[in-house]
Amino acid sequence: MKRILHSAIDKVYNWNNLSDASHKVVQNKGSGGIDRMSVTTWAQKEKQHLSTLRHRLINDTYRSNPVKRCYIDKPGSKKKRPLGIPIVTDRVCQQAVHNVLSPVFEEYFHEDSYGFRPGRSTHMAAKRVEELRKQGYRTVVDLDIKGFFDHVDHEILMQLVRQVIKDRRVLGLIRGWLKAGVMEEGKIRYQTSGTPQGGVISPLLSNIYLTVLDNALTQAGYKFVRYADDVVILCRREEEAPEALNHVREVLKRLKLELSEEKTSISTFKAGFDFLGFHFTRRGHTIGTKSLKSLYAKVRLATRRKQGDQPVEEIIKALNPLLRGWGNYHRYGQNVGMFTKLDRWVRNRLRSYIYGRWRTIRWPRRSKPTKEEFDEMELFSMRSILRPEAQQLMLF
Repeated sequence: MKRILHSAIDKVYNWNNLSDASHKVVQNKGSGGIDRMSVTTWAQKEKQHLSTLRHRLINDTYRSNPVKRCYIDKPGSKKKRPLGIPIVTDRVCQQAVHNVLSPVFEEYFHEDSYGFRPGRSTHMAAKRVEELRKQGYRTVVDLDIKGFFDHVDHEILMQLVRQVIKDRRVLGLIRGWLKAGVMEEGKIRYQTSGTPQGGVISPLLSNIYLTVLDNALTQAGYKFVRYADDVVILCRREEEAPEALNHVREVLKRLKLELSEEKTSISTFKAGFDFLGFHFTRRGHTIGTKSLKSLYAKVRLATRRKQGDQPVEEIIKALNPLLRGWGNYHRYGQNVGMFTKLDRWVRNRLRSYIYGRWRTIRWPRRSKPTKEEFDEMELFSMRSILRPEAQQLMLF
């Protein structure tokens, strides 16, 4: 039987839980909120800050602060994504609540929901899409929920949370974070809907909200894969797809959400479609268009010529984490040819950087740096991580 949590605030302000929450926030780093306290500054007097927070939680005097609004680049787009940055104290408190609530709600979440859940990943979601393709689900409905994080209805969300969490004070904490407001250009705006992207608790609340959609799709007999607000429905027959789409519209209407009609589409594995940065076809999955464009843009920026007197070794040092992270994300797929091509392109970008600055960097000879020379400078090769590792024969 699934759990109902009647008393939870004592578990939230438990010292071990608060300490664990603080360690997670410090490990994740990040910038400060409207009080300008950095994670580093918090860590220097961690016990003192935790003691103050615990005292406020015990005495029910804790109140959340507005989040600082900033904007980050949206991969594969010129648009910016709004991000809300809570102060470190609020982040730690949200993490403490998350630690307590997450295991309880995990019992309610759908098996085919993969976003921001322990032990799950985009690669597992991609694998599930492949499994359904092999089972004969060849038509795909690619859903785009219009401004999901900005349109989550607070009252509906709290109603869903209250079905599982009965502790009045924990419910008050969650409502406080939803109503805290956003500070931008020195002015505070209070929102009647939405969960601010950037808050520790936001992904959990989003999964609670969209579990309604998960259950409705399952009850109607549809197969789907969801990662946060990215959803694909997979159908055996083409005529099922429009029916599935209409069903989704009805469910989202009850949640006070709607589809972005221009971005929602019906496709097939034969035609190919993008999902979670991957491109799926009849043969498997490769690299998605937006993900590839994003990599090109970031490498171009990192290898631009006008960077003062930066030695090429420093450029490589800054470039390697980007190449390693992106390469590891796409290492599972049919990408040997593309990785080889990308490695060659990165080396040519670096050669162009060197050629444009002969006098400044004083390259030892006026010749094209070879692949081996770049290897000596420890340039990360994405192609290398696709090579099978040598395996030792072991008796036991």
